[in-house]
Amino acid sequence: MQLNETTKILLAFDQKLVADCLKSYLSHHKNLQVIGEIKNDNNPSKTISDLNPDLVIFEFMLWSVKYLDYMSKLNLQFPGLKILIISELISQQLMVKIMPYINGYVVKTCSAEKIILAIQEINCSGKYLCPKAVDNFFKCHRNDENDSSLTGREKQILSAWIEEETNNEVANALNISVSTVRTHLKNIREKLGNVNRLQMMIYACKHNLLARKHKPICPNCRFFINAAN
Repeated sequence: MQLNETTKILLAFDQKLVADCLKSYLSHHKNLQVIGEIKNDNNPSKTISDLNPDLVIFEFMLWSVKYLDYMSKLNLQFPGLKILIISELISQQLMVKIMPYINGYVVKTCSAEKIILAIQEINCSGKYLCPKAVDNFFKCHRNDENDSSLTGREKQILSAWIEEETNNEVANALNISVSTVRTHLKNIREKLGNVNRLQMMIYACKHNLLARKHKPICPNCRFFINAAN
């Protein structure tokens, strides 16, 4: 989406007061248009089909495991739809499971400005996690003490692994075998504390291991990259 294009937004909510406040706040920002509102228990998928929004903001008063399956189904039914969730702080395990199906997550105790930042980041780079979510879910700070444990070759492997889509492509890019790539990735995960893919991406962002064409995945990572440059 171009920066000067209007983002059509559907608000799906548990609390009408929150939805009304959010609609009022968004109306003061150009290029953002709220085209509809619906309660979460009134089948938002039908409204999504009827209104064809660019982004759905889901406000959940309390998080439920059932939302994981719901987001998965929406992702399959509307593959081009962007989803931003506003809810409580949930566990790292739940966040890891839901992130493949959504584009952003903002903890409801964050400031309203984070909603605008989230929308902008989702339109530009596809993903957004508010700083509170990053700290809780991915614990970026714990990797500081492990930075020196990665060898130069391992950092190169990690960078290429994020840039390429498969281990075969990493192997071709670095002129090494696929088994060597797997071994390095196994060692990297062990050194960083058995982290998952998203945590490895955030580690690479934070320590400025990404190629210039790749943008940071979260505001915390952007801060560290800007500080390093």
